[in-house]
Amino acid sequence: MRNRSRLAAVAALLALTLAGCAGIPSSGGVHAGRGVENEVSPEFDFLARSPQPGATQEEILLGFVEAAASPHDRYAVAKEYLTPEFSAEWDPDSSALIDSGTLRSTQQQGTDSMALTVSALADVSATGDFVQREEPTTQVLGYEFSRVGEQWRISSAPQGILVDQPTFALVFGSYPLYFFDPTFSYLVPDLRWFPRRTSTPTVIVKALLSGPSDWLVDAVQSAFPEGTALASDSVRIVARDAIVDLSPGVLQTEAVQLSRMRVQLRESLRNVSAVSGVAITVDQIEQQIPDVPGAVITDPHVDPRALILRDGQIGYLATTGDTITPLEQSAQITALNPTAVNLGVRQQSGDTAAVLSADGVHVARAGSDARLLDERAGLIAPAVDVFGYVWSVPADAPGELLAFAPDGSEHAVGTSWPDATQITSIALSRDGTRLLALYRAGDATRLVAAAVQRRDGEGRNAPLKLGIPLELAVPAETPLGTAWVNELTVATLTRGEGEETLITTQQLGGPSSEIEGSPGATTLSGGNATRELRLLTADGVLLQRRGLTWQPRLDGVGVLGVSLGR
Repeated sequence: MRNRSRLAAVAALLALTLAGCAGIPSSGGVHAGRGVENEVSPEFDFLARSPQPGATQEEILLGFVEAAASPHDRYAVAKEYLTPEFSAEWDPDSSALIDSGTLRSTQQQGTDSMALTVSALADVSATGDFVQREEPTTQVLGYEFSRVGEQWRISSAPQGILVDQPTFALVFGSYPLYFFDPTFSYLVPDLRWFPRRTSTPTVIVKALLSGPSDWLVDAVQSAFPEGTALASDSVRIVARDAIVDLSPGVLQTEAVQLSRMRVQLRESLRNVSAVSGVAITVDQIEQQIPDVPGAVITDPHVDPRALILRDGQIGYLATTGDTITPLEQSAQITALNPTAVNLGVRQQSGDTAAVLSADGVHVARAGSDARLLDERAGLIAPAVDVFGYVWSVPADAPGELLAFAPDGSEHAVGTSWPDATQITSIALSRDGTRLLALYRAGDATRLVAAAVQRRDGEGRNAPLKLGIPLELAVPAETPLGTAWVNELTVATLTRGEGEETLITTQQLGGPSSEIEGSPGATTLSGGNATRELRLLTADGVLLQRRGLTWQPRLDGVGVLGVSLGR
């Protein structure tokens, strides 16, 4: 009901705005207008209700919680519920606690205090990092009250805000901050969540200048020199251009670095509807910045066709019919009787295919014989990164992760899952900076993303170790496989009791959702969107999603592969 009321209010406001347009003149001279400065973002917002005279402590508490969900005018209405002293102390931007909104209850704790019990689902930090809780958690929040004149006001409360899940989706926006991979070939997203308001561009730029989230530090880099800050403490919007006035130190950098700074700013501000361009200024003087030489890739796409093994050849299945376009090294791969195939990005030497067979993990390239890289027992499906390294690990030895260079040399990779007792699946991001690992830790199922730290100098781009793991959502069921959907979204296939399966999708640094799988599914493969996910059943039926159901696409399929190639 509340959402419908808000939408009705928006429609009424739109009608009034359109009615006001009737007075626009259609004749007369043309006059130069003023530039649009500090343009208000048309993001969704709603007006909070001020405290009512004679309100009880409970009414003040509940009114404050609802008003604090509106960041309008720096939470001005929410501060009306506070005493003047606490209003100066309260920091609504320090955190956000997200709850279901349906299980809230209040308890009187004393004459001047109350407790609010909520079912917490997720948290957002002051830097915009979103952390989803493994399961709803009961949390008790304490509030104290004092009289201001004849009215009750809140004199003490937890810092930050409490917001229910539906309102969070309306008031907060997701804003990927972009950093470079070590080769400056790819832009890597670092998802953050901030309230939608006129100051959002400033918040985004400050977060970008502060650097990546802790878990990504070892995998990405910023073009901004350490210590770079906003000179005027705000980002102005003039005629839809974000004017970013930076400290003078950036003038000591080379032109290519300035160009990379602009790329980071432009891509990080892309989700702000009021911004369509970026200008960098120093002392309010716009800098003339050339474009970055060479292409920088954002959200690399893969071939949307299914990579399958069928009728003695492996290749891409046509979007309609059963025609297969075989890979150049199809004969070498099929001769191995593969159980898993992972195809990398095309290099100058051609495609690199990592192949799992009964003998171990092989590498197969066009024009040469397949070569055995790893003959340890019990290996899981391998992965290939954008530099041509083949990654391999035994199911029963999750800490023994190896990466094999294009020349065949072996590199041990330090892992970041010491609790793992058995590993099921690994998957590398399409920019080579992050690794997914699906494993068991005793009786628990775990899914983590970890940054890939690589060697510099001699052996450049060779994986060295994995960074701090980012815990992702996954049901406590039997793990089957995980895959990348796009630069920020991953999908995981698990099996419950019997043959029923479930797919969990999640943004890295965002919420998760669930899709019903198909009975008997054993393998999951990703594309460029959730609708391009594919399943393979134990009896060789390839399934594709149509609407809300999985439909058979083709039978007789021996392997459903993973492709990074485009």
